[in-house]
Amino acid sequence: MVEEALDRVAHWDPVLHFIDTLDADGARARAARVDLRLPLAGVPFLIKARTPVRSPIITRLLAAGAIPLGTSTRARPGAVSQTFGWNGTDYTRNPWDLSRSPGGSSAGAAAAVAAGVVPIATGGDSAGSLRIPASFCGVVGFKGTAGRVPRPDGRSLAGLTIGGFIGGSLRDVVTATSVVSGPDRLDPGSLPAWPEPEFGAGPWKVAYRSALSPKPADSAVDAVVRASLATAGIVVQDSAFDWLPVDDAWQALRDLDAGQPVAPAAVSAAVDVRSRNSTALADLFGAVDVLVTPTTLSVAHGYDQHEENIIVGDLCWGFNVTGHPAVSVPVGLVDGLPVGAQVVAPHGRDDLALSVAAMLMKPLSLPGR
Repeated sequence: MVEEALDRVAHWDPVLHFIDTLDADGARARAARVDLRLPLAGVPFLIKARTPVRSPIITRLLAAGAIPLGTSTRARPGAVSQTFGWNGTDYTRNPWDLSRSPGGSSAGAAAAVAAGVVPIATGGDSAGSLRIPASFCGVVGFKGTAGRVPRPDGRSLAGLTIGGFIGGSLRDVVTATSVVSGPDRLDPGSLPAWPEPEFGAGPWKVAYRSALSPKPADSAVDAVVRASLATAGIVVQDSAFDWLPVDDAWQALRDLDAGQPVAPAAVSAAVDVRSRNSTALADLFGAVDVLVTPTTLSVAHGYDQHEENIIVGDLCWGFNVTGHPAVSVPVGLVDGLPVGAQVVAPHGRDDLALSVAAMLMKPLSLPGR
């Protein structure tokens, strides 16, 4: 499996530019001595660039027998919009259309999975960085409940960033998340170990929104997600939902996490937005099982047009502020480019989000692969 994956790296990386660093010799050496009794024995994967090597998501994958090939690209440090990838000399490209971005910041992860190079890749999600690239590339991106995957430095002050996976199948992503879940001495605030859940069959009560701010999803994207609900036989409930804009709140919390000065009034306002939106979601989930939205407002933008499209992930980042589980799955195409549906569930009910996502998901076949 590792040799096949390395062959695919050699074929695809010169075109897609998804590799940040490659360690072919190290991967072969690990594969030669892997214990075949381990749950992920021999499964090749990529690590998101700049992930600390002590991260539980990495050490637990290694302990389960998975084989890292190297690191995948992410956005350049300091970029305002992170929906792109950069390997040091060129932009990471979307395998569905080389003129388009794979999203970000887990750009290389999504491009490599969509191209069939690896079945899973690690990432982090503080504003949609797992879900946005999954949507752009027609694969799965899962951000569990805050604390689902332990972090190397414990939960951050603002708690925006959640570790997780991008994968070609929903079950692969769930299995990997289960393997790396559970308490860790580096993160005493992490949740208990998460047994891999079965996907329920419903019937489910679902709320749908094409917008969480004045900017709605493109009409064609909206239509594809609505059609996926109808095809799955899901009747959308008419449920009230009061949602406050999260732009300023997310920025204040992000600056807090980065150790930058934040005015006390801005922190107080951000905490208030988090509290009020969490309450609004609690009220919504008292009436329905999950909330479904398009993952992104549009399909993939140009590979170097991230700043002009900073709002594309508007439907994602509010759930980093509240910490709810959210998963993106492919549900169709617009103009030959993938469309993702996002499913959000109550805290701790990742299984609900995944169950509805399994009903909506339409596996996409990359032309020519």
